[in-house]
Amino acid sequence: MRARVIAAARLGMTFADALEPEGTADWLFSIADGRGLPTIDGLIAVENYNHEGRPPEEVAIMEKALSYGARAVFFEAARHGRAPVAQAFVFDASDEPEDARFAELHKRLWSWGGVPLVYRAARGSIQLFRCAHEPDFAGPDDIPVCRPIRTLLIGAKIAEQDVWWNAARIRNGTIWDDPDACKLMLSAQKAAHRTLVEEVRALAKQLSERRLLSARLRRRLLILSLLIAYLEERSVLLPADFGKAREGATRFFEILGDGRALIALLETLEERFNGHIFRLTDDERAALAESSELASYARLVEGHEDSSGQLSLWRLYSFRDLPVELISNIYQLFVKDAASSIYTPPALVRLMLEEALGWERLDALMASDGIILDPACGSGVFLVEAYRRLVLHWRWRNGWARPGVDELRPLLQRVHGIDLEEGAVELAAFSLCLSLCDALQPEEIRSSVKLFPPLADVTLHHSCFFDAKAKGLVKAPIVAIVGNPPFESALPTAGAKQSYAAYSKTHGALADKQLAYLFLHEAMDMLAPDGVLAMVEPAGFLYNQNALTFRHGFFGRWKAREILDFVSVRGLFKKGEADPKIVVVIAEASKPEPGSRLLHAVFRRNGRATAEQGFDIDYYDLHWLANADAERSRDVWRANLLGGSRVHNLIERLRDYPTLKDFAAKHGWDFGEGYIAGLKGISRPAQHLVGKPLLPTSALSAQGLDTAFLDTVPDRPIKDTKTERRFTPPFLLIKEHENLYHGLWNGHYLTYKHEIVGLAAPKTDLDRLEAIETWLRRENIVLRAYVAGISARLFTQRATAILSADIFALPYPEDEDLDLSRNERILTEDIVEYQRDFVRLGTASPVMRRAPDEALDAFDEVFTTQLNAVYARKPLRALECQQWSGAICKAYVFGDGVVDWSDANELRDRLDALLHERRGAGLTVTRITRLYDKGFVFLLKPDRHRFWTRSIALRDADDVLADLREQGF
Repeated sequence: MRARVIAAARLGMTFADALEPEGTADWLFSIADGRGLPTIDGLIAVENYNHEGRPPEEVAIMEKALSYGARAVFFEAARHGRAPVAQAFVFDASDEPEDARFAELHKRLWSWGGVPLVYRAARGSIQLFRCAHEPDFAGPDDIPVCRPIRTLLIGAKIAEQDVWWNAARIRNGTIWDDPDACKLMLSAQKAAHRTLVEEVRALAKQLSERRLLSARLRRRLLILSLLIAYLEERSVLLPADFGKAREGATRFFEILGDGRALIALLETLEERFNGHIFRLTDDERAALAESSELASYARLVEGHEDSSGQLSLWRLYSFRDLPVELISNIYQLFVKDAASSIYTPPALVRLMLEEALGWERLDALMASDGIILDPACGSGVFLVEAYRRLVLHWRWRNGWARPGVDELRPLLQRVHGIDLEEGAVELAAFSLCLSLCDALQPEEIRSSVKLFPPLADVTLHHSCFFDAKAKGLVKAPIVAIVGNPPFESALPTAGAKQSYAAYSKTHGALADKQLAYLFLHEAMDMLAPDGVLAMVEPAGFLYNQNALTFRHGFFGRWKAREILDFVSVRGLFKKGEADPKIVVVIAEASKPEPGSRLLHAVFRRNGRATAEQGFDIDYYDLHWLANADAERSRDVWRANLLGGSRVHNLIERLRDYPTLKDFAAKHGWDFGEGYIAGLKGISRPAQHLVGKPLLPTSALSAQGLDTAFLDTVPDRPIKDTKTERRFTPPFLLIKEHENLYHGLWNGHYLTYKHEIVGLAAPKTDLDRLEAIETWLRRENIVLRAYVAGISARLFTQRATAILSADIFALPYPEDEDLDLSRNERILTEDIVEYQRDFVRLGTASPVMRRAPDEALDAFDEVFTTQLNAVYARKPLRALECQQWSGAICKAYVFGDGVVDWSDANELRDRLDALLHERRGAGLTVTRITRLYDKGFVFLLKPDRHRFWTRSIALRDADDVLADLREQGF
């Protein structure tokens, strides 16, 4: 038997598309040379684009591309039912040959931030510009310059690492698996959105330090400056509008320093736009009219430079192109103290709304009188995105017509918010009115009268959420709730206290008195039947054992649809120095049906997530759980972080054994942590500690106990002294570290601190301590993997630290036999060697490097062994594989057979037909592909080691066996 397979197949494209020679950029040069747009999967021409039957998200991007003058858009393939994501705009230099004008365009695209890459194709060369990194266009004297990050000349050899020229890798998303590509092309901290937030934060701080104007007026004028800058750049406000307020003025900054002119302008704008957006109080009007500081304030605001000291804040950014949700995020700085405010990445908000408010659900919403609610709306970040989706949905259902004011105002009544801060309600109104403007053309805005409807106390309520619920402030049926409630282990309002009292009376104490859990509980009760909730929650919802009862009740009562797990993604929220880990709960207001399942989706830290460009999810991180398992199990979530159901089964089996704590208690040993130092005035008698030898915590490491450099316990307060017996040898010490560093001590009296656990035994039990230490050494890999699977601290609270309870929970059977199978050994070895680092580091972990040959051989051995346990009569054999930039195709055959990787053209149609048979006529692309052709099996996956570990071989074997059974093989 022979199978002939196309030689240059690339992951994520049809085999036919993959025929393009490795690493060429002919798809770009064909545009520059006038040969037209090549036929490449994912590359869509702007001209004559037909929106019929296309996803609304795609149509919106194509309209953007048209407005910027792009020739084409390159989309990454759709994955897991989500719409394709735009990765690049492609421009033809002949459309705009002047570098200076293209530099201005680059500034606009960078401010928008909708695509990370921009290509400019010219005869003989291709320029590549980045739009999700620092502003490369920034030049002297505030004049943008044309400065591509890379230029490719025709005929030049493309280096293997220059993945941005490779159409296949853009299409399948593996371009962002490359850490070097991410480092060069993506940076959240240097891209427009984060930098603008930080620049406004710095400006607010500078204004505060100068104490110009009152705090409220300072804040309000800065907010208005951002709003008016947006309206001015969109040509909603024209030079004549400023001239009416002050003779000769053509720009807002010529008004800002003149109190009476500023009052006149704001009164005109309030009359024109309504909605109380520009309204001044009597006190504010009097302060502006009489202020001698306003001119200084205006000079400071207008002249503020960016952090590099180059362009001024107002000239570095194109305000007309900034997304409205970004301005709303900037307003979030002013809700409370700017230093501790939370920046919610727009990519996370979009993801939550996409999952909760799909187009069919919006159909049902619009057919009813239901509304969308954010119960802790802040400046309206979630409401702005919800409104944007409502507008996009209206256009989709109305033949892509543009809605007018009469259609947009009713849609605005569909989004409601509640917040405890009065300033937040004001800012949410600002944000939503901006969103209304964003959906209109400038001339429509200029011609409108009383454009903004009043929102405060109508759809936006200044109230404690719990009070608002009790009083029924929101009258309309609530069909969707979205948002990010406060994370506090406190009950800050009377309404929260009453809600907590009612909860505890029915359900018992709430874990940590966590306010976010209380929001979740009460919000679900507000939903109309079958309504949906998408809410950010602390990671403790899944990983804190104290939350087990709350979680059990929630999953038992409500139909949890998805849990989006971001524990691996560091820095998603920054609040001061804190880096809270989060999950997103998506649930429906109905009782779970028997046999129903929920999706636990584990998102990893990669270049795109770190740069806030979006979140990737791979096949191996999608875990479907029975609702009953989610309700009962304490280990399933962490097991999914580390690999999935096989890991879960192993952890549950090991939990059945007696533990180290059981053994120590049975023999009457003194065991527990070392002493805890106290604060001034908090101390207990400690004669058995003060002045005694002290083992530094760092002296217990992979090398064991190092007593060469002992300290002495100082005469200072000690909070928890422990017993003298605990420090009397012999004892076994185990460090509260994921690697379970340990050592046996049988020398002199020796103290240690609470980061170390000790098991102190009588001298007659020395042999038992020695046996445990030997066993810890022998089974170290398994035990480290087990701790990773049960620790409530590891990954979620600390990078490598564990709890004493994790050590005491180590399984320790009397016969020291854990009865591990070969496959279980494989799982534990991969957890320790790869998965722990992968959870913490994501793309930067070693397992995200290219898979070495020895790893591929090990994969083959495990994969074929698993299948041959079932198909022994005609065993599966590994054949020669093919590797390309970003992808590996492994081939296997049952019995005899070879793969002929030549004559690709001849077999192109045959393999395309196979793909269509497997995946349907739509030919959407996933990053994991299994193909079957008679007795042959092909695995097509990214070339990163993470996809070719031995534990993944076990999962692939499980999937292939299921496929073969379904096919009757």
